[in-house]
Amino acid sequence: MLKANFKSVFFITLVTTFTLLIGCSSPEEKKAAQIKEALSLSANGANAEALEILENLATLYPNDLEILNSIGQIYTAQGDPTMAAFFLEQAYLQAPEDTELLFKTYQSLEAAKQPSAHLLEKLAVQAPGAMTPELWVRLGQSRQAENKVQPALDAYLKGVNPEQQKPAPETAAAIGQLFVKAGNLPQAESWLKIAADNDDPNALTALFALLEINLRQKDWVEAEATIAQLNKQFPGAVEASQWKQAQKELIRWRKAQDEMKAKLAQAEAEKKAAQAAAAARAKAQAEQIAAQKAAAEKAAAEKAATAEPAPTADPAIATAAPAIATADADPSTAQQENEPGLTGGKAQIIADLEAAEAMADAPAIEGEMPDAIDPAISTTEAIAFNPAIAIEPADPEISFEVNYDQASNAAGTNYSIAADTPAEPAPSQSIQEYTPQFPEPDTEASSQAIRPSTQARSIEELMADAETATLDRDFKSAIRKYWAAISIANNRADVWNLLSRAYLVDGQLKNAETTALEAVRLEPREVAYTLDYLRVAQRSKEPQEFLTELETAFDRFPTSPEITLSLARGHERISKDYPTARNLYLRFIDTAPRHPLIPEARAAVDRLR
Repeated sequence: MLKANFKSVFFITLVTTFTLLIGCSSPEEKKAAQIKEALSLSANGANAEALEILENLATLYPNDLEILNSIGQIYTAQGDPTMAAFFLEQAYLQAPEDTELLFKTYQSLEAAKQPSAHLLEKLAVQAPGAMTPELWVRLGQSRQAENKVQPALDAYLKGVNPEQQKPAPETAAAIGQLFVKAGNLPQAESWLKIAADNDDPNALTALFALLEINLRQKDWVEAEATIAQLNKQFPGAVEASQWKQAQKELIRWRKAQDEMKAKLAQAEAEKKAAQAAAAARAKAQAEQIAAQKAAAEKAAAEKAATAEPAPTADPAIATAAPAIATADADPSTAQQENEPGLTGGKAQIIADLEAAEAMADAPAIEGEMPDAIDPAISTTEAIAFNPAIAIEPADPEISFEVNYDQASNAAGTNYSIAADTPAEPAPSQSIQEYTPQFPEPDTEASSQAIRPSTQARSIEELMADAETATLDRDFKSAIRKYWAAISIANNRADVWNLLSRAYLVDGQLKNAETTALEAVRLEPREVAYTLDYLRVAQRSKEPQEFLTELETAFDRFPTSPEITLSLARGHERISKDYPTARNLYLRFIDTAPRHPLIPEARAAVDRLR
């Protein structure tokens, strides 16, 4: 039945074709009629007959766009993408501006698994509006295969939108790897995390790329987390990769971190315990002194109430003159002679009371540091300093001694500039916000120092003159020269620092402190200026205030060996916080193992053990 129907359709079509051919006189009209007939046959399933007609026409009309396009469409309908791609590509070469034909040709080449990236590139340029997200992703893949990093990223990013839809793991991993090649590590990390957040095989590639980023940025915590995720999702993958050694290094790093945290926690606990014990001892001693003083006052009051009053009769007035004369010679003797009652118990009570008050108000007496420290020693005991070692750091390799007799309260100053140990300071808000109150220079002296002359003196000449005056021990003149230099350039920290040194050796501690602070304010990252300021502060401030300055300097320069050693000495000698002092001595030894003062630090560690 089907065969009979097909024969009838074929017969009717054939008759129609002959009729049209007879009725058409133009060759173009005959060609169009035959193409229409072939397409009609293909629509009815007669692809072989349709192809036969079109191939005959192709012989008569080679490279005809319509014939080649029709043959390509019939092969596509027949399921032969290779032949369809061949004829459609031939047709596209005849009309390269035809966007629809370009897209059909690309689809046929893609279906035939033949190279089609060149057509996709043309489509992206010729009709970008016709590009779908899938086509942009395919274009990105082809550009990535050609190692075109930025063009591939542009194509990928036009085809994905993470805010609307999560991209495929393969696409996210590819974008992340492209960002790594482009050097944009933050973007790479975000895309690789999207790709790694699933069980897709592409997650392995993404995790390895994340690990590479973590190690490149020295982010050991994230690297450790990435390796943990790799071991969980892909057991054995790290051991079989190039990151095997990195995993071992991270394990050692974690162990060292845990040990350091444990030591710090133990040191903090010891510090708190020592502080609590010291506070308890200080409180107990204060209560004991207060009780002794109260008892003495009470006893004095009781004895004074029971003591006999001194004679006050009028005849005593006659003998007042000799008594006054005796008082002028020896007041204590005169008092005992005129007040006989004081020679007995009352005098003893007053003496006891004065002794108790003196004992409570007496300052600590410096002495030699004992070889071993008894934990039961009270914090109110004398602060034991080693006279040979100041709290300020001193470097014996690069130093010069300054001896002077102008100011007795600043004698024996030792300056040292550590030039072999760089330090990276932390920012200090307090230093930058400080508004110094500078000393007013001597008006007459200053006018003499900066008096106009026929030729203005340069700052270098003034600095040289000031240095010469310092070497000649004429510190007043040096101060005037430095002020003259500051009047020319008041933003030079080195000049302020040298002026501070001149004030210090001249005994003007307050001015030395102010000018040293200005040097630190102008260049807060220069550790040498901070060290000079600390040398002034040790002489101008109370011990506890100086310890606070040392702690502030240590916060800004935690890697400076000199400041670390100074803070260790301060805690040992001022606050008597021996655990903290010992930890700081150990830190100094670790920071500068070849420092000339290492023997002192090691001895202190053994002493504070």
